[in-house]
Amino acid sequence: TISCFVVGGEKRLCLPQILNSVLRDFSLQQINSVCDELHIYCSRCTADQLEILKVMGILPFSAPSCGLITKTDAERLCNALLYGGAYPPPCKKELAASLALGLELSERSVRVYHECFGKCKGLLVPELYSSPSAACIQCLDCRLMYPPHKFVVHSHKALENRTCHWGFDSANWRAYILLSQDYTGKE
Repeated sequence: TISCFVVGGEKRLCLPQILNSVLRDFSLQQINSVCDELHIYCSRCTADQLEILKVMGILPFSAPSCGLITKTDAERLCNALLYGGAYPPPCKKELAASLALGLELSERSVRVYHECFGKCKGLLVPELYSSPSAACIQCLDCRLMYPPHKFVVHSHKALENRTCHWGFDSANWRAYILLSQDYTGKE
């Protein structure tokens, strides 16, 4: 669990917690480089927020300050570092047969897309959705399978780095995945 404060209507996450847990395998140089590329700015917490983090045992009492990053920017940063240009973790064996054959548009699948952080088109197979982390959407570009919350941050196009991103939460993937414009309702 990452500690956060709601500031201006958006969650601001404790940056040291993200660096020491989610991004622990990356150097500060790599992280700073991606922050620069994506134009991600991290603010400092207020004295009151710093005190809360110390009292809760999240930061040591000797910590002079703490960076905060919006949840939206944290998702952009983590996605770029963890999945940028890399294959997602292998999916479960029961999906291997579907992957080997490559999914095709059928009465059991629906073309979908998202417009988050660079856009992407995919093929949703509802019967593969067995849990929130189930890989049930195949990217039409790379043919890899993603769970919905990972699909909405997946893209092969240039990342939107000059756009003000606010309020994004991949847990709300249902609001971001859209039916393809060529959807007729017959599928």
